[in-house]
Parts: sequence; C-alpha cells; structure tokens
Amino acid sequence: MRTRRAFTLVELLVVIGIIALLIAVLLPSLIKSRKQAQSVACMSNMRQIGLALVMFQQEHQGYLPKAWYNSRPFTKPVASDVDVNLESGSGGNDWGYRYPMLGFDYVLVKYIKGNREVFRCPSDIDGPIRGDVFDAIANQPDDPKSDNIPASYRLNMSNYPNKAWDTIRTSQLSKRSSQAIEIVEGTKGQTQGFAPWHHVATWETGSNGRVSPNFKGNVAWDRHPNGSNYVFADGHVEHLKFEDTWNPIGPQMYTKAGGPPTTGFGYRQQTMWRLMYEYQPGTAAPAPDAP
Repeated sequence: MRTRRAFTLVELLVVIGIIALLIAVLLPSLIKSRKQAQSVACMSNMRQIGLALVMFQQEHQGYLPKAWYNSRPFTKPVASDVDVNLESGSGGNDWGYRYPMLGFDYVLVKYIKGNREVFRCPSDIDGPIRGDVFDAIANQPDDPKSDNIPASYRLNMSNYPNKAWDTIRTSQLSKRSSQAIEIVEGTKGQTQGFAPWHHVATWETGSNGRVSPNFKGNVAWDRHPNGSNYVFADGHVEHLKFEDTWNPIGPQMYTKAGGPPTTGFGYRQQTMWRLMYEYQPGTAAPAPDAP
C-alpha cells in the first residue's frame, strides 16, 4: 500500500503566509468596495428623500419643509411646542402635522410610503434614532401613532430668514434651487449625549447646529470616500467634497441702508449653503453667518 506524504511544517507555514499575503493585498480593495457600495445606497436613500421633497412642494404651494414646527408654513415663537401656531393671527395653511410629529422627517416619510429606513445611511455607525432621544429629554412617551425615524440626515436652514419658525418657497431662490443645499448627511450634536438635531445652518452660533467652512462637526463630511451626499432644493442629489460646497457661486447680496454690498465678516459671498440674506421680521439686518 502507498502512504500519502503529509505537509511538512515549513510547507504549511508557506501556505499560511501566502494566504495572509493575499488577504493583505485584497482586504483594502474589499473595504473600499464596501464603502463605495454604502455610498451608493446612501445616495439612493437621498434620491428618495429628494423626490419626497419635490412632492411636498407640489402639494404645499411651493413651500419647502422646515426642520421643525411643520404645522404651518409660518409660526410664532411660543412657550409650548404642542400644536404650535394654531392660534389666530399666526397665518393660514394648516398642514395638519401635530406635536410631536413636526420634524421634516415626519413630513417627508409619508411620501416614501412610511419607509423609515430611507432616513438611515448604511455608513452611519452611530445610527441614532431622533424620536427616542427627544422623547427622553422631554420625559414624554411617544405618541401612539408616531414612528421613531433614524437621524442620519439633517435639513439645511441657512436660507430660512426667520430661523426655525418660517419657511420659504423655492421661487424665492431666484430659480437657483438646483444650487441650494437642502438636506445633508448629519452627525449627532456636538454636546455629548445631546439629541441629534434636525438642522444645520450658517447663522447658528451654538455648537449643535452650526456649520461653516471652519466648523464641520455637525456634517458627516467624510462619511463616504471623497466626501458625502447632498440633496438640493430641486430634489437632485450630488456627491461632493465639503470644501467644494463653500466655493462662491454668486456675489454678496446683503446691503445696508441702500449702500454697497457689505463684505465684512458674517456676510459672505453666496455658496451652496446660503443664497439668501433676507431680513428677519422685526430686525434691521439678516442673521449673520457664524465663524
């Protein structure tokens, strides 16, 4: 009878070394392919959100949704969030949304057939759920009809002159809705343990909502290879590097007392983040950009 020759220890070590070498060579490519696939899946999610954004505008007289207070297009600051702005004199157009389902995500999810997972980026390793955190902070249980929605994305409110309270129509962007960033890939607030905010804005001075060329902690600017995904006000999606979103795309529009454009700190040139510098009600100047 013949006996089979077994591997020697040296041969076994050589085989193991070859396998380890192949893994070392292929693993970076596999990781890169996985990240690229996650970026594509995220872009698919955001395209659905962009389509929902357009459908919302079509059903609401061209208005964009607000990050919060979506009971009506124009609201008044009040002490309580419950059914905010439904008192007389606060404007018409009841949109039908009620506390606590007033965020832009609750507004748009109805146009995506209630698919909450569209609001979760597959690369978002934190995976926060916005409703859970806000309920815990308010010491208030969920509304029985509500759905907790993933918080991978935030709404850019830089073009909204009255901050969280009032919205704008896309027509106010002077036919430049394709250049106006509306929804971004967001992170949790910068305050440890704080709820993931619904928005970012150039005029925010607090650490949880602020965004600027030098302050990008609230935007998941490097979540994907070579940047992150952005939904624009016309509903289309682009993959961009954070730095490129701040390239000037128009002159400074803010003027004071009919004089020349003000180019000082806080009133920068137009970018994808902010095209409008409208006055807030009762003020003599628009909200300035934070540093």
